[in-house]
Formats: sequence, structure tokens, C-alpha cells
Amino acid sequence: MNKRFALLLGSSLLLGAMSASAAEISGNVSLGTDYVYRGISQTDEAATIQGGFDYTGDSGIYAGIWSSNVAFDGSIEIDYYFGYGGKINDDLGYDVGYIYYQYPNQPSGQPDSNFQEVNGNLSYQGFSAGFAYSNDFFGESGSGTYLQVGYDLSLPNDFGLGFHYGKTKVDDISLDYSDYSIGLSKSLSDLDFSLTWYDTNLSQTECGGDICEGRVVLAIGKSL
Repeated sequence: MNKRFALLLGSSLLLGAMSASAAEISGNVSLGTDYVYRGISQTDEAATIQGGFDYTGDSGIYAGIWSSNVAFDGSIEIDYYFGYGGKINDDLGYDVGYIYYQYPNQPSGQPDSNFQEVNGNLSYQGFSAGFAYSNDFFGESGSGTYLQVGYDLSLPNDFGLGFHYGKTKVDDISLDYSDYSIGLSKSLSDLDFSLTWYDTNLSQTECGGDICEGRVVLAIGKSL
């Protein structure tokens, strides 16, 4: 499906659904020591400022926009997304969605960095599993898949601990690697704090630098 057509179609469906259900609109902003996407630094290990807005309807439909600085393609990434989520019972939840990654200041004359993904996720108590599929991944590199599993648990004094494992595969450029993370989180005085360790199994040679190596990221966020 054409990327622009998919966005227009999704927007039309969402506008119809929004008018038929109660809505909650929220915002978020965060500061971090790095922006890590699937185990790889997107800011060349520099600090990041991020933020976005979300719409959530009583029906389970949601939509949003989110942006961050990056160290390539004009220094900004904007993500547009929508989907539908809910619960089958008290323990089992689901989510299906679409996301479009845009780099509006990308220099001309290079492969298109903008790409789209469809995704689906299941959650059971603290466990989660999901996938994402792109028909033409970043840089026109062909079809790509991402599989992930995770587990979140509550600790004493309202701390949270999360474990994550992901697997990226892009066929046309023979990209095949794993990423993993362990994160500690805590909300305090209306601020959300997190300290997360990220790593991949990519070597510096495979990655073209040290942006795929293990790192600890501190982030402070606030819901608006």
C-alpha cells in the first residue's frame, strides 16, 4: 500500500471513529541521555528531547504523533500512528496498529528514509509479545520484520522493572541482529524516571561504529 494513501485512509477512518466515541487527549515530553531504537543509538550517543500527543477513544481506537531529534537525515524524526487495542479478559490484552516514520528534512538524492510498519501485540499479565512488519524498511532496504518479547513486574516502593528482547531482520541488506534491555522505572512528583541498559549482538564492524554497543540511558518524562 502506498505510504501516503495509507496515512490518508487511516486518518479518515479515525476521524469517523473519533466523532462516535468519547475521547481523551494527552501529551508527553521527555529528556534523555540518548535515543535508542531497537538497540541502536539514533542520536550518536548524544542527549535527546522528545514529545508527542495521543488520542484514545472509549472504543479502543487510538492515534498519535511523536517526535525526537536524531543525528542523521536533517536531525528530526516524526512518527504518526494509529491502531486499536483492548482486553479479551482481565489478564489478556491485544493491540494492532500502523506507524509511519518520517524524516522531513532528509537531504535529496539519497534513498528514502521514510518508512511504514504494521504491528501487533499480545499481553498476558506481565508478559508481552509482538511483531512489526515493513514492506520497505529504512533507506529503501526492502522488507523487514521485528519480533519482540518482554516482561514487566512491580517492585517495592512503586518501582518497576522491565526486560526486553527483540530480533530485527531485513532481507535485502542481510541485516539480522538481536537487541536486549533491562530498565528500572519510578514515578515521583508527577515525573517519570527511567534508567535502562541497552545492548545488541552487533560488532563495531557490522554496525559501522559504536552506536550499537551497550549503554545506560537516563530519561525523565512528564505526562501533560
